[in-house]
Amino acid sequence: MTAEMKSEPTLKDIARRAQVSVAAVSKVLNNRPGVSSATREHVLKVIEESGYRGRSGRAGALAPVSLLTLEQYVTHDSFYGEILSGMNLLAARAGLDLQLQVFHRVEEMSRPGALDGLDGPALLVGVDQPNIIDAVVARNVPAVIVNGMDRSMRLSSVSPDYHFGAWQATRHLLDLGHREIIHVTHPWRESIRRRIDGFRNALEEEGIAFHPDRHLIDLGAPENISIAARSIVAKVLKDRKPRPTAVFCLNDMVALGVIQAAQSQGLSVPEDLSVMGFDGLAVGSYSTPPLSSMLSDRTALARIAVDLLSARLADPAVPVQRVTTSVALGLRRSTAPPAG
Repeated sequence: MTAEMKSEPTLKDIARRAQVSVAAVSKVLNNRPGVSSATREHVLKVIEESGYRGRSGRAGALAPVSLLTLEQYVTHDSFYGEILSGMNLLAARAGLDLQLQVFHRVEEMSRPGALDGLDGPALLVGVDQPNIIDAVVARNVPAVIVNGMDRSMRLSSVSPDYHFGAWQATRHLLDLGHREIIHVTHPWRESIRRRIDGFRNALEEEGIAFHPDRHLIDLGAPENISIAARSIVAKVLKDRKPRPTAVFCLNDMVALGVIQAAQSQGLSVPEDLSVMGFDGLAVGSYSTPPLSSMLSDRTALARIAVDLLSARLADPAVPVQRVTTSVALGLRRSTAPPAG
């Protein structure tokens, strides 16, 4: 063993000794494709000779990672459920042990001192409020935001391309002939505001002046967003003149509430009201009618989140990245040209 390898070796030490990249070492350790058989065998030999035991300090152990999220995402949100399940599986393969830390509301996580116990790597899932990000950055720990972003680019992040997705969803409704379109949202996170921006851009490109009072319905921050959408949108459909002919919703659960709101007012979807969701959840295929939505790749979100954190653990100097995953238009039967 050379002098440089006498102390506990790091991935960079292994890479330097094996004369390969840190990424190649990571792929070998995590049994992922992308390296030749000869390189894999060579790296494994160097790992064995060096006595490398991973970040946990003992062979076979998983390195703990705090997974910070909100109760609503764990208990009744299939979008986040798929991401959390995927990350748990992929993290274990990468030698990481995700330890769930659930906060009842975002205000609880935002309280001074709420994150003082954070002393190791973290994944922030569905949380990107600036004050929370500031608190995590102040802890000086490796961290990645999942389904959100740091506007100051201090933490890496991964999320669907919400701006383009919202633009494409709105463009679809415009192409059908709709002009009285509303967006049902609750703009309390940066990723949600990106959807508003995409919606607004599509309207303005069509020559429709954007007016928040006319085009946005703010749901606030309810415990159950689908129920809130049902009650709030029902009133809008009843009272507003001219009545909207199409609704673009921030996610599928809101869209399902909007369909129920329309039906409560005696309106037929899509004959009287087109409804467009976002996320492409399986539950949308069972609604009446089946929900048109923007499809997002939750598997990719989970994989990239784990990859970003693994890269940060392997090399703290790796550049911060903001990754967006692709979205696609998934048409079912909840959108159609306006009546008349």
